[in-house]
Amino acid sequence: MDNFKILTRRKVLKSRAFDIEKVDFCLPNGKQHSYDLVDHPDAVTILPINEQGEVYFVRQYRVGAEALLLELPAGVLDAGEEPEVAARRELREEIGMDCERLDKIGEFFMSPGYTNEYMTVFLASNLFSSPLSQDDDEFLEVLAIPLTHVFELLKSQQILDGKTISSFLFALPKLAELFPGVKY
Repeated sequence: MDNFKILTRRKVLKSRAFDIEKVDFCLPNGKQHSYDLVDHPDAVTILPINEQGEVYFVRQYRVGAEALLLELPAGVLDAGEEPEVAARRELREEIGMDCERLDKIGEFFMSPGYTNEYMTVFLASNLFSSPLSQDDDEFLEVLAIPLTHVFELLKSQQILDGKTISSFLFALPKLAELFPGVKY
């Protein structure tokens, strides 16, 4: 089943956030197929939680959903930037905090059917104030939500952002260890 071979790649669109490539490849049956790929920088998502068990979220408008979504802080890596460095930068830009402890808890492809974006997930704890200016195009509302309420929001599908949902799945073992009284 691993007899796929990329024959050519060519950029057909360059934009601010991503590029689109036309990828020609050979299928296992010998036939050729062309595919459009969103070439997107890798990214990070951070689950910041304080000692009281409150998780910091951002609410922001997302054009794809045409709605305000409740999400964990996240962002793309700058060229040559390590995921840990990007995670701390995004924490500072989006919620005005940094952390004493940053643990990598998972990794995944965002939507491999059409993009190569790879996401690294971190759990941030022992938070402290350390704000950076937000990006010019970001209009964020920061909310601290008790962990017990977060799982109610997830179960009732009030959190619809895939990277946020995935991050909580990765975080469950560590959260259960840190906050054993919470019903997950």
